[in-house]
Amino acid sequence: MDEIQRAQIEKKIRAKAVRKVGARLGFMWHAGLFAMCNIAMLAINLNYSPETLWFVWPLAAWGAALLMHAFATFSAPGMTEDMIQAEIQREMARRGLA
Repeated sequence: MDEIQRAQIEKKIRAKAVRKVGARLGFMWHAGLFAMCNIAMLAINLNYSPETLWFVWPLAAWGAALLMHAFATFSAPGMTEDMIQAEIQREMARRGLA
């Protein structure tokens, strides 16, 4: 492998790593905002209408969205990459290049 090929591979690896780190940071921001907002909603609920605990509904809905975000961030990329590689192998075999 020559230096140009190595540099191209390293560039692709870095781009993939930057995307993964960006996705993880995005999830951390989402989780932090989730915690802060839901604590605020709990405080508002208990302060102004303690007889009705309504804060659980936005907590549950947003929590479900946060779980989907976590799944997309931490498990889907690996699955997606595996699926892409499998599709590449099928296409290569179909064309007689594998």
